[in-house]
This record gives sequence, C-alpha cells and structure tokens, in this order.
Amino acid sequence: MVDLHMSPSQDKIEPLSYEGGKNVTSRLVEALHLSEYKELTDVLGVGKGTISTWHQRDQTPFEIAVRVHLTTGVSLRWLLLGEGEMYEKGEPSSESGKIELPYFELKNGDLIDKGKMFFDAKFLEGMPEAENLMLVEYEGQKLFVDTSNTKVISGKYLVSFDGLTTVNELHRLPSDKIFMEFNDKNVEVEVTTIKTQGKVIKRLSNEYCQ
Repeated sequence: MVDLHMSPSQDKIEPLSYEGGKNVTSRLVEALHLSEYKELTDVLGVGKGTISTWHQRDQTPFEIAVRVHLTTGVSLRWLLLGEGEMYEKGEPSSESGKIELPYFELKNGDLIDKGKMFFDAKFLEGMPEAENLMLVEYEGQKLFVDTSNTKVISGKYLVSFDGLTTVNELHRLPSDKIFMEFNDKNVEVEVTTIKTQGKVIKRLSNEYCQ
C-alpha cells in the first residue's frame, strides 16, 4: 500500500502572496511593450470590463500571466509577485512559437530603433513572413508594416522624403503620379521624390479599445 501521507522530510509548500490589479496589469503593459492598459484588450483578447474588474477587485489574472509567460518568456515571479527581473536570464525567451519583429518609434520624422518585440506565431497568422515585417509606434498606435510591399497602389504607407520619415495615405494616379495626403488634403507628388519603406497592414490602436 502506498503511503500518501507527507513524510517528515518534506517541506510544506505555503501559498504565495500573489499581487493583482494594476500591479500585474502594469507589468503586462511593460512586458508587451504597450503604452497603456487599454491596449491589452486587443493584444490579449479580453474586454475592458474584465480589466476593470481586475483593477477594482485586485484580482490576479493567472491564465493571462501564464499565457504571456509562455509567449514572451517573461518571469512569472516578476509578473505575479513583483520579485526579481523581468527575464530570469536577462533576455526574452527564444523558444519555438515566438516570433521577433524589429521595433521602431516614429517621432518628429525620425525612425528610432527600439530593439525587438516578441509575438505569438498565432497572432501573426495571415501576415507576411517575419523577415518582411516591422513594428512602428506612431501617434499612439502600433503599426505592422509589410516591408516587401513598396509598390504604391492605394493605402497607408511608411514613406521617406527630404530626409524625413512619416506615415501617409498614398494613391497612385496615371502617368506615374502619386497623391499623398497632407492635413486632409491630397497633394500630387512625383514617384521619384519619395521612398516607400512598406505598407501598413495592421494596427493596434487606442481607438479600438474605446
């Protein structure tokens, strides 16, 4: 017969003092390189009401924490207890199923390198290959840019001209002319005067969460 009783040599595993509410969601925002709590609704697929409940009742979103841990490699001890470093070995996890994208901030016409951002492969399903994607933070939005799509037809593009980089609505016209939107007005420009770095194919927007 197997003795199911705890042997004297076994230490009792005491419950931990998990944190909840904004302590945890603020770390989720940091770990996912977001700007504010509202963006969690899009990235994690949870409603605003759910996040409000976490905050009001100081609840701990265990499933979300585990999901983010498995996706990004962020430390559960840091995420749930506020202890240690964000990454136990100082770097994001490189396990399979996670894809890293180059991450930039577009500010005052300059494209600033912010390193890498990691995504679950399922989140990127239907998008181009990772080698043809970049993430650009611009005016409170995170834009996924397809760098292989540089031929202007119609849509929003990441473009450079006169030493500046910006995101503009572009539309191709006959005779190799391009309409570029400036302050809600369409301005005709020559194709040779702009450099298209890619087309915006998806965005994570604060407006989506309101």
